[in-house]
This record gives sequence, structure tokens and C-alpha cells, in this order.
Amino acid sequence: MGIVLRVLQDLDWDIYDPTRVWPEFQTGEGRVDFALCHPPSKPLIFFEVKQPGKAEEGIRQLFEYAFFKGVPFVVLTDGKTWSFYLPGEQGSFEERRVYKLDLFERSETEVAAKLVEYLQFSRVASGEALKAARAQYQSSNKKALARQTIKTAWEELVDNEEPFLIELVSDAVESKCGVRPDGGDVTTFLKKPWHNQSATLATQTLTRPPAPLPRPNPQPTTRAATAEVWDQTFNARNAKEATLFVLREMAKRDPSFLARCAGHPENFGRNRTWIAKTAEELFPERADLRELHEEISDGWLLNTNFNNPIKKKVLRIACEVAGVTFGREVRVSF
Repeated sequence: MGIVLRVLQDLDWDIYDPTRVWPEFQTGEGRVDFALCHPPSKPLIFFEVKQPGKAEEGIRQLFEYAFFKGVPFVVLTDGKTWSFYLPGEQGSFEERRVYKLDLFERSETEVAAKLVEYLQFSRVASGEALKAARAQYQSSNKKALARQTIKTAWEELVDNEEPFLIELVSDAVESKCGVRPDGGDVTTFLKKPWHNQSATLATQTLTRPPAPLPRPNPQPTTRAATAEVWDQTFNARNAKEATLFVLREMAKRDPSFLARCAGHPENFGRNRTWIAKTAEELFPERADLRELHEEISDGWLLNTNFNNPIKKKVLRIACEVAGVTFGREVRVSF
């Protein structure tokens, strides 16, 4: 009464009208601490209040009461934490909780916004509160589905021996030890169950003889690269130079080439772009990285803050735009 009713009053509920805020509501199966009603005497939300630290207790019973009376939305609170549930949806109790609000951990602004979103009288009466809760549930459900599908997607990439994946691992290995692994070894490793890999690596660590101490190598090595475009060959110092050479040669033959590359749907990463006119377009969310680019030609810029497999991806996009085949008219080695 000291916390819940005070909050409900601030959210425009008439706490002195028992047909709106009904204490000790009788469900036929038991009693709920409060029922929020609209129209009067018609419960839309069940409230269960627990002792501090015991907010998670009683959820099963609360769901049963909600099922029995057809109430779509329930709240479980100990005053400090407020959990909002949709008992009629699918999943575990946790999956049907659309939001958990801790008044001690969140800012006053966030606390107020969430309480208004789910419990403001006008929003409950209009159905907007329930609509918002269902939207949150569906969003969380989609994320859970995506999380469950990660393993399947990974297995398909490995089973299909996706070249991009093999190149990514091979490049990482080479950067670590200076020797590029055989593609078959990478594929074999990726196809092992992760728990077997961990056990194998642990066994090898325990049984192999101690490795000799590495010799000091203060001078960093520079990887050479080559690029072939039609009848021209360019020996570059690194993959970035080779990539720029290919793009510049293609741009010489077609003034619209770079603009079409920039418009290609695969020119955009999750939070960055590969080819664009401005550094802001290359790194829309990372101002600290915007200096990491090189001009290709005519003001078009290449993002240079990515690894070699992505550079090859950019060249594949370029070949698609130019109507040539990567690996035939255009070849690179890096």
C-alpha cells in the first residue's frame, strides 16, 4: 500500500475506487493482491506484491489466476523490482517476462518512462500498454530465435566450406605465427565439435614438449601482395595497395564505376561502409576511425580499417559491378 498504490495514483489510477483498483481480487482459484480494471470491475492487469527480496516467488500461481480469469497482463513486484509478464504467450516464465525494472538500478527518467508505458491509466484503458508489451515480447522472441539459429548457421558455413570463413581464419593464423595454414586443416578444425576441440587442445598442451623460447624479432615484416587487372600486373607492398590498384584501374575505364560500387547492397557492413564519398559515410558511428581511409579517385574513398578477406569481398563487389570475373580478369595474392 505504501509503494504500489502511491505509484498507481501517480499514474492516474483512482486508488479509492475499488472497481478500478480492486484489492484482494477473488479469482475463483485464489486472491490477487490487486486487479486494475477497465471498464470498472473488469480486470485487465493482475498485481501480486511480495516481501522484499522475494519478487520471483508466486509467479506460477499468478499465471494460473490470470489464465482462469482471462487477464492478459500481470505484474509481480516487491517494491524494488517490477516484472511485467504476458502469461498467455509462449515460452518459459522468463521468456514471457517482457521487462524487469529495478527502481534502485535504473535512472529516475527510465523508471518513470517504463511505468508510464505499461501502467499509465490512459494507456491501459486504450490498449496501448498491452500493445507495447506484446511488441517487446515479439522483439525479444525474435532475438531468442536468432540466438538459437546461430549454431545451425555456423554448421552450414563450415559444411559448405565457405571460402570467406576459411580465408578469415587462415589470415588470423598467419598474422599470429607467420605461416599460412592449409585450407583443409582449417576446415577439419572448424568441423570438430567445440567441446572436443577444447579437450584436444588441453591434451596437446599437457603432452607436447616445452616450446623453445622465441627469438627476438624487433623488425616487423611487411607482407607483399600482387594484383593483376586484365593485362597489368602490380607488385604491391601490402593488400591495401593491391586493392587500391585494382579499383583505380577499373575506375579509369568507367567514370560511373565507383558510384555504382557505392550503391551496391553489399557495400555496407553492420556499422560501416567500404566505398563512399565522405569519411562520415564510411564510419557513421565511429568518428575516431574516420581518418582510416585512402582516396581511390575523383573524391571516392576506400575504408582501410578492415582485414584481407573483406578487401577481397570489396574486389568481388567491384568485379560484379564491372561485369568481370574475380579470379580470371582480376586476380590478387595477399
